[in-house]
Amino acid sequence: MLLEQLVEKAEQRPEYDWDSYYRWYFSQLAGREVSDFKFWQCKKCLSVNVLFLPARYGKCRSCELIHLPCDL
Repeated sequence: MLLEQLVEKAEQRPEYDWDSYYRWYFSQLAGREVSDFKFWQCKKCLSVNVLFLPARYGKCRSCELIHLPCDL
């Protein structure tokens, strides 16, 4: 019975539109309109960062190394 309920719930549409929420949230953080976002890992220190698209470059939050979007 529980498995059937989980399958039914998985087939339903989600209650919230998380993609729209995160676009709005990241737009507020970036101070500009964000069309998309991308998570990337720094090749030097291996920390995970967020890139707000469109962007000219990404800057690592740990080691401050600059990466170009084509490298990510």
